Amino acid sequence: MILIVGFDTDSHVQEVRRHLRAEPLVVDTGQFPASVLLDARFSGESESIRLMRENHRWIDLADVHAVWYRRINPLGLDPAITDSTARLFAWSEANEALLGTWYSLDCFWMNSPVADEIALRKIRQLQVARRLGLSVPETLVTNDPAAAAAFIESNDSGKVIRKAFRNIREAPRETTVVTAGDLRLIDLVRYTPVIFQTFVPCRADFRVTIVDGEIFAASIESEPQYAADYRMGLTSAQVTACELPTDVTDRLMQLMEAFDLRYGAIDLRLTPEGDYVFFEVNPAGEYMFISSRTGQPISAAIAAALERHDENGCGCVKTNGSLAESGLQ
Repeated sequence: MILIVGFDTDSHVQEVRRHLRAEPLVVDTGQFPASVLLDARFSGESESIRLMRENHRWIDLADVHAVWYRRINPLGLDPAITDSTARLFAWSEANEALLGTWYSLDCFWMNSPVADEIALRKIRQLQVARRLGLSVPETLVTNDPAAAAAFIESNDSGKVIRKAFRNIREAPRETTVVTAGDLRLIDLVRYTPVIFQTFVPCRADFRVTIVDGEIFAASIESEPQYAADYRMGLTSAQVTACELPTDVTDRLMQLMEAFDLRYGAIDLRLTPEGDYVFFEVNPAGEYMFISSRTGQPISAAIAAALERHDENGCGCVKTNGSLAESGLQ
């Protein structure tokens, strides 16, 4: 059986389901524990871990051989719990139970929660990429206003960008060039760390989607005003399927292996001098804005990988490592 941790309204989930021969189990973390039931039992003779979605049958998770950890929603507590302390306790208990459930599944994960949690971290990404020989932008991560001001001043005007660690729904932030107005507000850096990077001149951007060892690379040529963040100019950008140099793809595959990722969406930039610069890897990154224009069969590749490992029934998940936080918030 294939398990998808996601939700039915996600267009990526809908597209992958079209390519699966059998209907998967889709579990929305936003429905747990309010309307998704958990039943885990252990005794000297046996064990069982089951889930049941509202108005569905119980599913024995021992039958799950492949998981696509696509997208998580905040845990869904029953609105009847109104006391703030009670809600915090209920959330903590539900979070512990669900994480324990995921970690109990000794099967193929795309990607495991542990791998996702570590690979999401920008500081670790840059460290690993640099050590593997990938070019990375000159970067400062700091909540020290003096250090931030010095970094900006050490570069030419308009040659530093600032970016967020994670683009959360409630407070989206695009990657932008640091301006004189930003400098006047530099003291605000003390409230929370900011990522500053030297601006990388652009000949073309690349989105590289890797699915269980299969590489789908696409070039993105945007208008000049979107050089700091190609996402803002996707409507008018030219998106084309392409191939990358072997030395670049080899290092990207090493990066995926280092993080134990079976899926990743990687952003690169090609400079006018011909250098490929690594920006980031998103373990659950979007891909349909690429595949819809290039025709690359990424959804089919995800479905094929899940079915391949479901048929093999192999245990492929690593459980080493520790979590700074659950990743289920």
